[in-house]
Amino acid sequence: MPKISILDATLSNMIAAGEVVERPSSVIKELVENALDAFANQIIIEVQNMGLHTIKVTDNGIGMSKEDAKLAFLRHATSKIKNKNDLSMIKTLGFRGEALPSIASVAKVKLETKTEDSEGYFVVFNGNELITEGTAVINQGTAVTVNDLFYNTPARFKYLKSEIAEKNAIIELFDKLALSYPSVQFILKIDDKEVKRTIGNGHVLTTMETIYGNQVTKNNFTFELEYQKINVKGYLMNPYNSRSRKKDINLFINQRYVKNYALTQAVVDGYHSFMMVNKYPIASIYITIDPSLVDVNVHPQKTEVKLINEQLLKFQIEQKIKETLISKPVELKEIKRDKEEVFSYKKENLFTEKVVEHPQYIKEESTFFFKPKEEVKKEEPFFSKKETLSNHPEVEIQEEAIKRTKLPDFDYIGTFSGTYLMFQNQDGLYLMDQHAAAERIRYEKYYKKLSEPRKEVKQLLLARPVLLPENDLAKIELYEKQLSEYGFLFSNQKIIGLPIWLDEDAIEETLETLLTMLSEDGKIEIIKLRDQLAKDMSCKGAIKANHQLSIHEINEIMKNLKECDNPYTCPHGRPVFIHFTHYEIEKMFKRIV
Repeated sequence: MPKISILDATLSNMIAAGEVVERPSSVIKELVENALDAFANQIIIEVQNMGLHTIKVTDNGIGMSKEDAKLAFLRHATSKIKNKNDLSMIKTLGFRGEALPSIASVAKVKLETKTEDSEGYFVVFNGNELITEGTAVINQGTAVTVNDLFYNTPARFKYLKSEIAEKNAIIELFDKLALSYPSVQFILKIDDKEVKRTIGNGHVLTTMETIYGNQVTKNNFTFELEYQKINVKGYLMNPYNSRSRKKDINLFINQRYVKNYALTQAVVDGYHSFMMVNKYPIASIYITIDPSLVDVNVHPQKTEVKLINEQLLKFQIEQKIKETLISKPVELKEIKRDKEEVFSYKKENLFTEKVVEHPQYIKEESTFFFKPKEEVKKEEPFFSKKETLSNHPEVEIQEEAIKRTKLPDFDYIGTFSGTYLMFQNQDGLYLMDQHAAAERIRYEKYYKKLSEPRKEVKQLLLARPVLLPENDLAKIELYEKQLSEYGFLFSNQKIIGLPIWLDEDAIEETLETLLTMLSEDGKIEIIKLRDQLAKDMSCKGAIKANHQLSIHEINEIMKNLKECDNPYTCPHGRPVFIHFTHYEIEKMFKRIV
């Protein structure tokens, strides 16, 4: 007697539900995707008791006929594909015909629907069995109500997380769906309370503002990229608004929210050196691609996809994000300035010349340590372009350079704790970390120097010992050929030639980095090498904390910092500046309540 038997439809659907319906948010995802495929422009999601008691999704789409309402609960019944060729050109969110039968196998489902030219109709399914059907009073569209989720599979309850975690999963899903279709109005109600609502006006930034708040979206960056048959639009938030997880890096391919490690990493790498380590940006990337170049049929929940030329696309997105962040100044800090009028900054000369008059003496001007204004030889200002132009007509500053400046004009007023330089302007007080600033300047100097490293070798007059541990010296002999390709020449474990771009005080750090890469990867990655070497060199020689700087050194730092592509953070992502507005300072002193 055969041991293999064919499973009945109910058991088959319950097995399928294990892949499709993991938690209440999975049900919402499938129902909302069906609503979007039905061309709805308003979708209302209602949830009771984490979705275990009730989930209801109502849309104003095209609706279904009486016959289709019943067919929709049959496994692999779908209106979205007809043959195998359609599977390689999927343009809808759903296509397998698994969602409704899978949900109905583990819950009690009522579907109400109405088309434009037919009356409303409803069907009720319990465990994939049709219980009742009839006429319904409903506007055009579809409403699906799911009751008692997992009522016949109680073992599922022990795999659910806490109430807060399940609600957060629903809200996070709502955010992704709203961002994927900004032209659709979404409304979320949890336990009879409206939690979120989007406008549905088609503007991505408006939708992001609804989700993240206007303080996050105020200083944003946008870009557009055309690459072969691929169009990419990116909406990048200020690097200062970072997150501890990658969940707010939103990727959409043909309006489908997807998870893709390579493309997510492209966004992270694009923000590289604009953020601290283990901090991640808020960004939404919309990719429009020929459906034949992407395979969405690789995951039960259709959140993972396979792309042709994925690595090339990753490189293009990463480079475009870097260019976009560098090309536009980043506001140091965004805060509300409703009551800024309480404090008005006015630049004044604190030291004025006084005339001393006495009947027994000749009238003369008292200069003390300060010469009269017309005789003072001023040091070249490093903040105010107007002063530079008026007091130094010989200095030519092009209009383009003025427009591209990324730091505001401010005046140096002192040093705090031997480490933080203080500046002020009409917007408030700025503290600058002198070590972080010096690191940024040196990093960009070395990074540009290493962008196209020349292969010329400079011979040393005397062979120089390499100050590395014995195990690293042994590696030098092992990788001597590879190292020679980058300009390092050795004789008896002593260095006799260096690449022309390398300073002698950075030999050990550079060799250590190269040997680590060769040991771990078997090759030298130029991009990784540039970044790591630039960081190592910049950190070693940068100005340290508690190092007293002269006014000339401060001038030079600020002049060089203004020329940096990213003057806001050090190479490791720490801030160079912290900004306190007048409003914040007044509030600290309780002058504003």
